[in-house]
Amino acid sequence: MNTVTKWLLGSVLLIALGLGLYNLYQRLEIIESTNKISLEGEALSNPLYAARIFLRRMGIPASSKHSVQELSQLPDTNTVLLISSKRKTLSSQKIDALYAWVEAGGHLIVRMTQSFDYSKILSDEDTFSDDPLQSLLELDVGETIKLEHTQIPIQMEGSVRALDLEIKRFDAIDRANNTSTSDDEAIKVQKQVFILRRSIDKGMITVLANLDFINNRNIRKADHAEILWQLVHGLNTPEAVWLIHNDEMPALWRLMWATAWTFIVSLALLFILWLYRSSHRFGPLIPKAAEDRRSLIEHIAASGNFYWKHKQKHKLIESSREALNKRIALTHLGWQQLSSAEKIEQLATRLDLSQSVVHKLLFDQKVASHKTSADEFTELVKQLEEIRNSI
Repeated sequence: MNTVTKWLLGSVLLIALGLGLYNLYQRLEIIESTNKISLEGEALSNPLYAARIFLRRMGIPASSKHSVQELSQLPDTNTVLLISSKRKTLSSQKIDALYAWVEAGGHLIVRMTQSFDYSKILSDEDTFSDDPLQSLLELDVGETIKLEHTQIPIQMEGSVRALDLEIKRFDAIDRANNTSTSDDEAIKVQKQVFILRRSIDKGMITVLANLDFINNRNIRKADHAEILWQLVHGLNTPEAVWLIHNDEMPALWRLMWATAWTFIVSLALLFILWLYRSSHRFGPLIPKAAEDRRSLIEHIAASGNFYWKHKQKHKLIESSREALNKRIALTHLGWQQLSSAEKIEQLATRLDLSQSVVHKLLFDQKVASHKTSADEFTELVKQLEEIRNSI
């Protein structure tokens, strides 16, 4: 094949390939579709996972805590604490410690919480607040506000523009007895307080009617991420942020490890040592002693001796006679219905014995008396056994 032929064949193949690709392109249709991606991994159990990622990408070290129980050790005052849970498991002592931490210069961000009073289910006063922190701040849950427009602009101090908040409803923040301080910054939605910032000594507490707008699914909407940014910068630029979303008590093994890890380690070492010692032995196994059990013959002999010593020979003779009668009844039908005389006659004929001897063996009660000698008793029992075995 010369060079010209090769070039022609190559050109034909390229043209055919081009036509095939063009035909395929004409048949294909690009369709755009939206697929909902479900949450996976940590995002399933941590609603503030996206908020943590956002803050980290904005240069603020943010970390998630398992539960409010981890507040037994509070961070430095230059760290912002954001608690989105209802704080149901925080004791009054821990609330007082949090309040003292705020007074020392910390910044605490929390949500309003309420409880339902079933005794007031038919009245208008169906909610009340039993939260110690809200009692300290003299705040209570107000009326429920339903919004006609889901995106509401709010103006926050430090923001150069109004930020859009996308919510459908919220429970307003009420200041008890209309108490307020000159340091309060109230951010309202439809004339109802949605965010309340209160300076306390060197620190600040920010209370929100609702914090659901910063969870994993909602932080991407409207200006929620920027609102979170403004919230954590309410006092100053934080060096770190702690995000807490859970009220549950930690698992038992976590509590045990946190409070008694030395004891657990000691038990584990002792268990390993016990396994090591149990897997080794010195010398051969000690043979198991045979159990001391008497044979059946020994039990029968002991019973016979007991009856003999207590002058109850008649019981032994009667039992031998009963055994002989049962044996004859198995081989002679109607034996039990015969009279004593008939039994003596038939048995004497069969055994070729006199009727007097058979009568003595089977029915004579004198031989069982206590006057019978041991030899006579033995001979009688022997004869009865010989007859029983011969039939």
